[in-house]
Amino acid sequence: MCPWAAPRLLLRSILLLTTAVLPPVWALASPEFPSDAQHRGIIAVGPYQIFPENRPGNAVYLNNRMVVSLKEQTIISIKPLPVEGRFVYLSRNVFGNLNLGIYLPATDPVPRVRKIAEGVFYTVIVMEEIVYKKIYRIVQDDTIEDLLPRSKTADGVTVGETGVLFYHVSSANTVEQDGRTIYQFSLRLHLLLFNEERLRNLDYPIVNTLPRVKLSWKDDTSVEYQLADGTVEALSLAQFQ
Repeated sequence: MCPWAAPRLLLRSILLLTTAVLPPVWALASPEFPSDAQHRGIIAVGPYQIFPENRPGNAVYLNNRMVVSLKEQTIISIKPLPVEGRFVYLSRNVFGNLNLGIYLPATDPVPRVRKIAEGVFYTVIVMEEIVYKKIYRIVQDDTIEDLLPRSKTADGVTVGETGVLFYHVSSANTVEQDGRTIYQFSLRLHLLLFNEERLRNLDYPIVNTLPRVKLSWKDDTSVEYQLADGTVEALSLAQFQ
């Protein structure tokens, strides 16, 4: 027998034994959606879960039941609405563009979403026959901020070179005038400047017989508004710092 025959037979036996015992390489591969420092897997937001984090085609779950998933988009964050099963979501497409959407069940009217400035959205949402008018801002590309969380009457949005101006209805009363009863609505102005993070709540109530007023920018530092009776008033924003 060749002097190398025995070692070769022994080596062949070892290789056959190793192949039979060890699992194949592909069985040790990473799962399709691994969790690491950038991908935590599940993000819990109250009763909702986003899974998997930061992955195209991921989904939002409510009580472990999938409620929405966007093809070729990544759901980044959500903000629950006052009625369970409804929420606002922030998503990013394959080109990196951010979008704000609203999930409502089919029993609710279709919501309206309008982008009014970069990262700022005006929405009209009807839930259980109650109308919510909201303005949301995207913060640091991953957080949804409700600019007026205690109000559902944000309206009158007007965009200028320096920022966004809008109001909300702070109160409604009836008064007697010339022998008849009329409504009086108090409107509060709010200013979001593009070069500031904070929202300025202007201490300037507007009283009108309708729950709305027409706003417009005159220049970079002043605006005007028109009341229901046709009266036009100018307002300098320089006085509000």
